[in-house]
Amino acid sequence: MKQFLFLFICSISISAFSKEWKSLQQYKEETKQNILSEKDWLHSDRKQNSLIWQQVNSYNLQNNFPEEYQTIKQRRDFYLWYYTEIGQKGHEVVWPKMAHFISNKLRLVTVFPYTLFITKNVKKYSYQGSETVFNNAFLDMKALYLSEEILKGNKAVEWDEAILHKEQYDWIEGIYKNMDAKSLKTIERMAKGKGFYSIKLAKEIRLQGDISKANERYDYAVHALRAYCKKGYE
Repeated sequence: MKQFLFLFICSISISAFSKEWKSLQQYKEETKQNILSEKDWLHSDRKQNSLIWQQVNSYNLQNNFPEEYQTIKQRRDFYLWYYTEIGQKGHEVVWPKMAHFISNKLRLVTVFPYTLFITKNVKKYSYQGSETVFNNAFLDMKALYLSEEILKGNKAVEWDEAILHKEQYDWIEGIYKNMDAKSLKTIERMAKGKGFYSIKLAKEIRLQGDISKANERYDYAVHALRAYCKKGYE
C-alpha cells in the first residue's frame, strides 16, 4: 500500500511539472531531473519545430494529454504540427488549419497594441474558447491521426462538418450563453472586422450573421472560413 501511494504521489508530481520550459536549466532545477520527460519540451523546441517538439506532440496526442498545452500560442503551434502531419499522410480535412488560423487571431488579445483595447473578460473568454475547443477536439484529432483510412473529397468535408458542428453547438455554446453583453458585443465586432479590428481580418471572412447563434456561427465556419483556409493554406 505504501509503495502504491509513493508511486501515485510521484505520478502527480511529474504530471504537475509537465509543460513548456524556458530552458533545460530551469527544468533541471524545478524537477530535479536531467532529461525531459516524454510530455515536456523547451520553448526553443516549439519555436524551431524541433524533433523533440514533434515527438512530444505525437506522444501527447496518442496518450490523451491536451492539458499539457497551456497557452493559445502552444495550441496554435500544435495545430500547425498536426495539420502538417496529417497532410503528409494524404488527408484533405481543413478544420486543423481553421483552428490554427483562429488561434493565430486569438493570440492577438495579448499582443500590443490590441491588448490595450481589449478587456480582461474578453481575454478570459478567448482563452476559455481556445482551451475548450482544443481539449474536446483532442480525441477526434487522435482518431484521425491514427486512422488507416485517408480522408479525401466528400469524406474530408464530412469530417470537417462533423467537428465544426460539435464545436459550435456543443463545445463553445455554453461560453456564448454565459457571456456578458459587453464582451459579446466586442467579440462580434472583432469577428465582423468593425473599426480597429478590420486591420487584421480579410473582408471575405468577416462574419455577416449573429455570433451568439450557433447555427449562424456554424454556417459561417463551414462556408466562408473553411473555403478561405483551404485556399490560404495551400
